Amino acid sequence: MAPFILFTTLKRNKVAGKTLLREINFSVKKLLLIPYIVSILLVTFINTGCKKGIKDPVTLDKAAGKWSINAIRMQVLNGSTIIKDSTIPWRPVVENFVTFNGISTLNYNFNQATTSSGNYTLYQYDSIRIQIGSDNRKWKILLLTTTNFNIETTSTDNNAYPGSKVVTFQGFVR
Repeated sequence: MAPFILFTTLKRNKVAGKTLLREINFSVKKLLLIPYIVSILLVTFINTGCKKGIKDPVTLDKAAGKWSINAIRMQVLNGSTIIKDSTIPWRPVVENFVTFNGISTLNYNFNQATTSSGNYTLYQYDSIRIQIGSDNRKWKILLLTTTNFNIETTSTDNNAYPGSKVVTFQGFVR
């Protein structure tokens, strides 16, 4: 409000000529841009400063229960080049799910006639260590809510893609 009062006072008193009035008018426009610039910077700072992903510490009971496998996506990388990126189709003939008992055991089935059973433990507060038979994997938790559970698994020992890094994303829903 102060720049506007200054401008009208100068105009009324005819203290300034046309050039000075143009400079003051330009300065007033610059001053009016400051709140917009500050707002944009503040929003940018808040958005980049917020931690994305898991907000609360993961506990075993948050994952407990039965989850339907909604989607599985696989990326195969050779160095930093993606050589394959595909969604693995699920067959509706069998039930595709994972069940955590809330303590340490799980059942998993994806496109198989039989269900696999194994153990799981919390790992570094953002991952779950899964062991089914001799297969030991770390599931990095990307999202865990009451209705959605998304994980990422990375391996370099996939027999179908020797020497490549295979990243698998699984989405579970209730």
